[in-house]
Amino acid sequence: MTTIIKRSTTRKQLSALLKGKKRARKAKGVDVKSFAGKLKLEGDPLVIQKRMCDGWK
Repeated sequence: MTTIIKRSTTRKQLSALLKGKKRARKAKGVDVKSFAGKLKLEGDPLVIQKRMCDGWK
């Protein structure tokens, strides 16, 4: 969407237009904070990570 700003636009009108644009934007990606602390591991995380990386070889 395009916003046209004329010379006659006041600062109040400009700030209102910009605030409206900020609300329209959506955050991209996934909210990973909701998963923090939810994973239960059966072993040492470093050992698991090394075992997963060895699968790439």
